[in-house]
Amino acid sequence: MEKQKLLQQTQSRDFFGHHMLLHASELQVATAKASEDGRFNHCLAAMTMTSLAIEALANAVGGRIVENWAAFERLSPLEKIVHLQEKLGFEYDLTKSPWPTIRYLCGFRNDIAHAKPEAVEETKIFSEVAASKFLFHTPLSRLEKEITVGNATRSLEAVQNLKGILTDALPAELRFGIYADAWSGDTSSTSNA
Repeated sequence: MEKQKLLQQTQSRDFFGHHMLLHASELQVATAKASEDGRFNHCLAAMTMTSLAIEALANAVGGRIVENWAAFERLSPLEKIVHLQEKLGFEYDLTKSPWPTIRYLCGFRNDIAHAKPEAVEETKIFSEVAASKFLFHTPLSRLEKEITVGNATRSLEAVQNLKGILTDALPAELRFGIYADAWSGDTSSTSNA
């Protein structure tokens, strides 16, 4: 009986959390668009993951270009982006896309992380014909009203745009792994002695 050859595989990868967060958001947005079932929760997950990806992306880029990036850990995600803009010189015009959405997402992140109770009251007048549409409609808080497919989609697109802006601003030798998750590896035959 012939012995099976053994294979040895070595793989390596630099992990960047923004890829994981953006991928999760992409899946949640796609699910929210495809079905009304659980749509609110899919949008909530997408927007939360996307808002968290901003800081993860800033940390990935900052760790490559700023000496002692750890000193910047206490900054807000938006402050980190401003510091990266000063260092890399990319356009940062708060009136142009994606910056208003990035700012919005930084506020949304804080609103989610520090959600506070809110008394919600809503009065509607409707016909008997439309009663089934409104009778069991839960009134939404200000925060809940922001969680929509449109906002989830816009948020994801803005952070993907930010990823491109930051990657393009980096020197070519520092771009690997920032725009796309990547790994390398090799497999070779080994003796089975």
